[in-house]
Amino acid sequence: MATETLVPGFTNKRLWLVLGALALAVMLANLETSIIATALPTITGQFNAFESFAWVGTAYIVTSAISTPLLGKLSDLYGRRLIFQSTMAVFLVGSILCGMSQTMNQLIAARAFQGMGGGGIQALAFAILGDILPPRERGRYMGYFTLAFVGSSILGPLVGGIIIDNYTWPWIFYINVPFIIVVASICHFALKLPFKRRTAKLDFTGAGLLSLTIASLMIGLEEGRHGWTQQHVLVLFSVAVVGLIAFIKVEQRAEEPMIPLKLFSNDIVRTCALLGMCAGVVTYGAGSFLSLYFQDSLLVSPTESGLRGLPQMVGVTLATFGIGRLIAKSGKYKRFPIIGSIFSITGLLLVAQINGSTKYLFLVIPMIFMGFGSASVFTTTSIASQNAVEFHDLGVATATVMFFRSLGGSFGLAIFGTVLNSTIRSEIPKRIDLAADKASSIIRSPKEIAALPAASRQAVIDSVALGVSRIYWLCGGVMLIALLLAVILREQPLRMRAGLSDAMEGSGA
Repeated sequence: MATETLVPGFTNKRLWLVLGALALAVMLANLETSIIATALPTITGQFNAFESFAWVGTAYIVTSAISTPLLGKLSDLYGRRLIFQSTMAVFLVGSILCGMSQTMNQLIAARAFQGMGGGGIQALAFAILGDILPPRERGRYMGYFTLAFVGSSILGPLVGGIIIDNYTWPWIFYINVPFIIVVASICHFALKLPFKRRTAKLDFTGAGLLSLTIASLMIGLEEGRHGWTQQHVLVLFSVAVVGLIAFIKVEQRAEEPMIPLKLFSNDIVRTCALLGMCAGVVTYGAGSFLSLYFQDSLLVSPTESGLRGLPQMVGVTLATFGIGRLIAKSGKYKRFPIIGSIFSITGLLLVAQINGSTKYLFLVIPMIFMGFGSASVFTTTSIASQNAVEFHDLGVATATVMFFRSLGGSFGLAIFGTVLNSTIRSEIPKRIDLAADKASSIIRSPKEIAALPAASRQAVIDSVALGVSRIYWLCGGVMLIALLLAVILREQPLRMRAGLSDAMEGSGA
């Protein structure tokens, strides 16, 4: 790639060094949303706090979701490099505090702090990519980021299983430390981004209302998995609705809004956000349930369960590198989310055919299709949304699209968890003499399932398979909506210059 298409001073060698560091940071930050699942039984057992285990994951997801749009906006105002370095410091300290935790409450608090850095890292890394590469060329390199982003979600259970099987659980967090230090060092010396600070009054009211809305919604979704009509769940959703209304009114009058509402008047950004949300539902919402199927129906270890999910990585790799290069070559992106959605729907509906006796080999090709489909949508929406906005809104636009991905994952986990739980509680007692509460708990222990008499074991396996099948039928419906959105996505010619280069030229830098 010719150096003149980059920000002045970025040679090819320096570009690859920076991109490698940013992709590594994205992988580490996103890995923390999935790696913890394998370790939770061990952690909660050590602290004897089984009633609080869900909050170890929820705390990270909530603060990560809150920080994504907030830090994206701050990076537009104060410079991407400064804010990115700050988020890495937060993530580093949070990882150390997680590993040092002596109680469940300490771990939950540390995870919340770590999540503030993790959300910022993911959003700002993609925004920096928009700074230094023109949209037309961005597809060639976006693959590495999408591979790190989606791949870490798929590999998380595998990495977590290996660490738990061979080391102690704090190493799930300590493993981040040396890598983040390497990333921070590279960014300090190689990531020089000229920036002209904008004078603006911070929208503290909007930031507070946005945080309240996101936190209430995310916590409500988590708590709703245990009963959607519980009073505190309804209160949380009510607070989220009121907070959203108040946030919109404040943003309409704010001098420098946290999320400019004009973003949603841009049909490309709006469609990309919804497309990403649908793909998020499938990738993050349904991904963990296939791993559960492997453990509870095929009765394999957490590590082997993670290995069996690797065909999705084949699809992700094919999509991220192949589609990125095709976009760079043709300058067109519209066809790829359409193709990806079709592949995804096909794979999801094939997985939905599973039952208690389905062989693993039947799932390999569908998993490849699923990975290909999700990565196609993620790669295209990142490029299209960044290309559709001006440089001064690039950070918040990138963060907003990524927030909708995370929101989709949270919706998926909540809704699909309810579907699985209701299926288990109704189906297992029909088939064997087991109370509904016991049925819900037994699926968390493959060893207990394996110890059951043959007929009872098969009844539990069939019930788990039925619940997972229903989830994937729903996922197929979600991706059908994604296909319709992909069809209406407007194609806009991809710019040939990097965003920061245009901004520097416009400011006379």
